[in-house]
Amino acid sequence: MTPTPRPPYEPATALVLQRLEAAGGLPPLNSATLPARRVPVAQRRAAFLAAHPEVRLREEALTRNDRTVMPLTVVLPADGVVRPGAPLLLSIHGGGRVMGCRYDDLAAPTDWARHFGGIILAPEYRLAPEHPAPAAGEDCLAALTWAARHAADYGADPERIVVVGPSGGGGLAACLALAARDRGGPRALGYLLDYPMLDDRTGLPGPDGVVQPPSARQFPDDGLWPSHWNDWAWEQILPGRRGGPEVSEYEAAGRAVDHPGALAGLPPVFLSVAGAETFRDEVVSFATALWRDGGDCELHVWPGATHAMEYVSATWLRDALEAERISWLTRLLEPEDPQGNLARVMGEGTFPTIGTAGAAGESEVEVHRLGT
Repeated sequence: MTPTPRPPYEPATALVLQRLEAAGGLPPLNSATLPARRVPVAQRRAAFLAAHPEVRLREEALTRNDRTVMPLTVVLPADGVVRPGAPLLLSIHGGGRVMGCRYDDLAAPTDWARHFGGIILAPEYRLAPEHPAPAAGEDCLAALTWAARHAADYGADPERIVVVGPSGGGGLAACLALAARDRGGPRALGYLLDYPMLDDRTGLPGPDGVVQPPSARQFPDDGLWPSHWNDWAWEQILPGRRGGPEVSEYEAAGRAVDHPGALAGLPPVFLSVAGAETFRDEVVSFATALWRDGGDCELHVWPGATHAMEYVSATWLRDALEAERISWLTRLLEPEDPQGNLARVMGEGTFPTIGTAGAAGESEVEVHRLGT
């Protein structure tokens, strides 16, 4: 059989993946291995605090409609000082919606919160297979609503909520953006989604029997999230329904790509994905559909990288990804005055007619003001 052509891993990523393979690779993801892959919440909490002595935690709880309780963790500066108008980062952890906990994936948001003087809210959403869709999505919408109601209690601005999440958490964040828009939920300021898990159909055969999209058949067994793992996770999230017509965009946000206008009216979105991973094509399609529907979307596709790239390549990939995240967050949270840019462009003389038009306009305004 002819091998499926695919983009190569960049050298630093390839070497780490080779060493992983030589050491036995990553443990498979299935029903037998899932319990061992779920690290106890208390252990993850202790590890997070040990790595970040500069923060303190406040534990909260939200009672769901069925009277069960969802734990929430608020991450605050250890000195308790929160800048006026501070943002709140709603952190939705990854793990393919089948593993992980609220203390996972907090390292980057903790750096961002420190950089922008904000706080973090991390919900303990329900996992499949014990709680298939739409349970996790409902929990995330409840957490966003709680954040908007209680942000001011911690000194944050409820109008400056940014939802962040990688992988499965990024996919849930995309579902949340749609649900909040359509169900009258709070409007976040923006969504930062790293290599999100968006479409349940990724990895399923198309009408011709060939697995779609190309990125799913290119990386069936290697990288940090092979398509075989993705297949298994979606079967747990949508048991008996995966790939079917009744799956909604609130359960798998990639479904919105099929319907022009379905992604209209969303806040700005940042998307990152690796060029050599299962999620590449679905993320690119999602970005394209956002632009189709008039959305504000920034997309970064990192060549030669694998899923969760910053954990594999500590070289230019990690640095570049973080620089682009900070750049996007800065433009979202600390936007520049457009007049400053206009003045710089006029000063550089690149477009001489701007200076002439501007001067004429200013003269007319001044004449009108003087009444002459």
